[in-house]
Order: sequence, then structure tokens, then C-alpha cells
Amino acid sequence: MVTIGVGGNSLPFGKILTSCLLLGTGQEDDATPCRDAYERGDFILDPESIRDKFQRVFREYVAMLEAVHEKAPNAKVITVGYPTIVPSDATTCDRQDTTELAADIKDAETRLSATHGDIAWLGEVNTELNAIIEDATDLVDYGYTYVDVAAPSVGHDACQPRATKWVEGVCGQAGPYWPTDLTLGQDPVRLTLKCSDGNRATLVHPNAAGHANTATLVEAAVRKALT
Repeated sequence: MVTIGVGGNSLPFGKILTSCLLLGTGQEDDATPCRDAYERGDFILDPESIRDKFQRVFREYVAMLEAVHEKAPNAKVITVGYPTIVPSDATTCDRQDTTELAADIKDAETRLSATHGDIAWLGEVNTELNAIIEDATDLVDYGYTYVDVAAPSVGHDACQPRATKWVEGVCGQAGPYWPTDLTLGQDPVRLTLKCSDGNRATLVHPNAAGHANTATLVEAAVRKALT
């Protein structure tokens, strides 16, 4: 039995999110500077277009599944998608809340903030990534199983109240082994996100409740595969 949960770092989603925080700062709510830059593929921090990213990740995911099959031809394989990270109505996100999709920069007074238009687009990126994982799982035709984590996690995104969310925002509740500061990017543009009020730099990762939900779904898929 092999379970696989990869793909987000291959985009990489963290760089896309950081780009949206940078480009959205000071922009109107309905603006989409991040989406526009990634659709053009000329953004200085990440010149690979979003379409090229999707095509590359699909190829890499198929190659990875083929490699798993070569190493373990009799294994039952479960591929795991990603949870819902933003609400269907992005306007419900507070653009100034760092526990959602805003960020403070160390030694600076400016608060970075993704626009509502780009928050909605980030949801579309997440949806497309899940579709890539599911399509790649079906394409290799080895009887592998895809686990949909997104649908069961609707309403538990990063813009929900703390007691409801299954995905933390840029900053959020996490164990002390998570950093409070996180340096992103590379020279000449390198930024250090700073979290305060006891929060950690969670950068839109699932929390314990989110992992518990995924575990329940994966367990059910494993039990079904084994029977």
C-alpha cells in the first residue's frame, strides 16, 4: 500500500501565494494583478506561466506514478488531493487579517495583502491542481485511487473563524516547532514574513483538524482498496 500527497510544492504554491501578496498590496479588491502576471508568464519573481506550471506538474506527476509502479508493481496506490483553501466567495476574506491571506514583513510597516480577485484565482489554481492529480491517477491506468479532500473541506478554508478552519492562513495556530518568521524568495527579492500574537508562519497549511479529516478519508480509501 502506497499513499501519495504531493504536487503543491511542485508549482510551487508558496511562491505563487507570496507573489499574490506582493502584487495585491494597495490594489483594489476586485483587481487580479497576480492572475494577470501568471497568465502572461512575465512576472520577474516567477517567469513560468501558470499554464506551463500545470502542464509541467502533470508530466512530473505521471512520471512519478510510473516510477512507483516500476518499483512496486503490485502495490495499491492512493493519491491524495488538497483541501479547499479559500471560500467560494472571496469577498468574505479580510484582506488585513494575517491569519487569513495577509502578511507582515519583518522590519517594515507595510502589510501585504492579496486582492479578493486573486484570492478567488488561488482557489481556481487549487482546483486545477486537484484535477491534475486525479487525471494523472486515471491516466496511468493501474487501478490507483484518487482521494478528493477538497469537497469534504468546503466551509473550512483559511478565511473561516479559528474554530471552523481546517487550513491556517499565512499566520496561524501551530506547534512551537513552526517558525514565527519565514524567509521567502531569493536575491535580489527576499522577504521575511513575521507572525505575532503567538501565531506561527503556517503559510496556508492544514491544521490538526484538517489533517484529521484527510486521515479519515484516506483510511476509508485504504480499507476499500484492501478488501
